[in-house]
Amino acid sequence: VSSMGITPFFVENVSELQLCAIKLVTAVFSRYEKHRQLILEEIFTSLARLPTSKRSLRNFRLNSSDTDGEPMYIQMVTALVLQLIQCVVHLPSAEKDSNSEEELNKKVDQDVLITNSYETAMRTAQNFLSIFLKKCGSKQGEEDYRPLFENFIQDLLSTVNKPEWPAAELLLSLLGRLLVHQFSNKSTEMALRVASLDYLGTVAARLRKDAVTSKMDQGSIARILKQVSGGEDEIQQLQKALLDYLDENTETDASLVVNVRFLVSRAYRN
Repeated sequence: VSSMGITPFFVENVSELQLCAIKLVTAVFSRYEKHRQLILEEIFTSLARLPTSKRSLRNFRLNSSDTDGEPMYIQMVTALVLQLIQCVVHLPSAEKDSNSEEELNKKVDQDVLITNSYETAMRTAQNFLSIFLKKCGSKQGEEDYRPLFENFIQDLLSTVNKPEWPAAELLLSLLGRLLVHQFSNKSTEMALRVASLDYLGTVAARLRKDAVTSKMDQGSIARILKQVSGGEDEIQQLQKALLDYLDENTETDASLVVNVRFLVSRAYRN
C-alpha cells in the first residue's frame, strides 16, 4: 500500500489520483512508524522522475492568492512531504483520572508524549532535507537534483505563514541551519557550498520581505485581537485565533485536525 501510494506522484496528469494518494500515504505514515523510513526512501528514489516542465509542475491549489489575486499552486509531492511531517504529531486524549497521584504521573507522561511527538516531526523534516540537499552536491549519473530542490524551496516559500501548512516554517528554519552548516564546512564540495549560499540568499530575502510586510499590516492584527476573548498576552491570543480559524474549517477539510495538533504541540514545546 505504501509503495502503491507513492507511485502516482511521479506520473503526469493524474492529479485526482495524487490527491487520494496523499490521504492514503499520510494515513500509513501517521499510524505505522516502521514504514516511515521506507516511504521517505521511496520518494527519494523516484524524485528524479518528477516533471520539470512548468505546465505540469504545480497542480496542488493552495487556499490563498498571490499579490495579484491569482490562485497559488505547489507541487503535489511538496504537499505530500508537508503533510507527512505534520501527520506524525499526536496529542494525548483528554481523559480525566480520579486518583491524583496517577493523574500527576499521567500529566508528566503527557508532557513527554507531546514534546517527543513534535521532536519526531522535527527529525523527519531534518532527515528529509539532509538527504535531499546531499543529492544536490554532484550530479548522480544523468540526474541533476538542484532544479528539483529549487522548486521545493519555492513551494516552501509559497506555503510559509499559511495556517494550513505549519510544517513549512519548521522546514525553512531547519533548512537555514543546514545551509549555513554546509556553506561554512570547508570539507563540503565547492559546488554544494556555492549552491547552499544561493539557496540561503533566496530564503532569507523572502522571509525578510514577509517580516516587513507583516509589520506594516498592524491593522489586521488589531482586528484579530479584538475578536479574541481572554486576557492572555498578545502572542497567545493570536495563537488562539489561529487555532479557532483552523477548528472552524475542519468541517470542510478534515485534514486540518492534523495542523491543529501540530501547532498545539509546537506552542506547548516552546
